[in-house]
Amino acid sequence: MKSKLLLGLLLASVLSLSAHGDENQIRIAGGPATGEYINIARSLCASLGKLFQCQPTETAGTLDNRKRLEAGQAEFGLAKSNAADDWMKDPTFAAKHTIVRRIGDESLFVFAKPEILQAAGSWLGVRENAFLLSLGLPGELSGDATVFNALKSVPGSPLANIEVKMFPDRPALVEAVKTGKVKLGFITQVPNPTNPLFASINESGLMIMGVVDPDMITFGETFRIKPVTVKNAKWFGLGGGAHQIETANVPAAIVAVKPETLQGRAAMVQQAAIKRIQEAKEAELLPQQSWMQELANTTSLKAGAGLENAMKSMEKAAAGAKERLGKL
Repeated sequence: MKSKLLLGLLLASVLSLSAHGDENQIRIAGGPATGEYINIARSLCASLGKLFQCQPTETAGTLDNRKRLEAGQAEFGLAKSNAADDWMKDPTFAAKHTIVRRIGDESLFVFAKPEILQAAGSWLGVRENAFLLSLGLPGELSGDATVFNALKSVPGSPLANIEVKMFPDRPALVEAVKTGKVKLGFITQVPNPTNPLFASINESGLMIMGVVDPDMITFGETFRIKPVTVKNAKWFGLGGGAHQIETANVPAAIVAVKPETLQGRAAMVQQAAIKRIQEAKEAELLPQQSWMQELANTTSLKAGAGLENAMKSMEKAAAGAKERLGKL
C-alpha cells in the first residue's frame, strides 16, 4: 500500500509540472532492427503509458547501449544480464546507474552438423571434449561472445581448451559451420519462430542443441533453465531429434540512470518510470506475441531434483563422446 501511494505521489508530481516538457522524456536503448531488444524496448514504452514521452531507440546492442547510457543519450538501456553484472563492478558506472530488473529470455544454443551433435550426445559431451572441437562466434563484441566468454572464463572450465574463431556476423557463422570451417556455432537468441536465423540453420542441414553448463551455478540467478521450441528449426535432444529441448536462458537486464544523478523534474520522471517498471508484471513489459508470453510464464528448473535429473540425463547421453568425436 505504501509503495503504491508513493508511486501515486510521484506520478502526480510529474503531472503537476508543466515547464520543460522535454524533461518528461524517457529514452530506452534497445537493439538492432532485426533483433528482439528493440521490440522489448517498444513494449516497455507501451507499459509506461501516455504519461511519459517514451522513445524506444534502435542501437547496435548491449555494448552500444552502455555507451549511450554513459553519454547521456538514454535513460534506460537493455543488456544481457551477465554483461550488466560486469558493468556494475565498475565503480564509476555503478555510481550513476542501477539494474532495475531482469525480464525475458534469450536462449543459449550451439548448432552443428547432425553427426557432430550425435557424437557429443549433449552439451556436456561438447564441454568435456572441447580440446577436440572448434567453435565460432558472430563477432568479438557481440552479446553471444560475451556469454560464451563468461562460461569459458570460469576457473577450471574445459571450455578454455576449445579453439574459438570469430566471424563478421551470424550469416557468416552459419556458412562457416555448414562448410566445416568450425565444428560448432554458438548463439544467444530469443526463440522467435519468425527469426530468419533459425530458418537459415535449418536450410543449411544443421541442427540445434541446448546449452546447460554445470558452471552456470557460479553466476547466481543469471541463467534460467527452461524448455524451448521453435517450429522452423531442427532440435537435437538427448541422443537424437526432439520437438523441444531444455537450455539455459539469459534474461535482459533493464539498466537505468540513477534519479539522483539527474536534476529537477527529470529526476522525478526517472524515479516514477523506474517504480512503474519494477512493479509491473513481467508479462506486461514484454512483447505480446504468444511464444514470448509462453516462455515468460514457463517455470525455470531451479537447483534441486528437476535440474539434477536433467544433468544426469545429459551425462548419460555424453558417455563415450570422446571416442565418437575423435573419429570425426
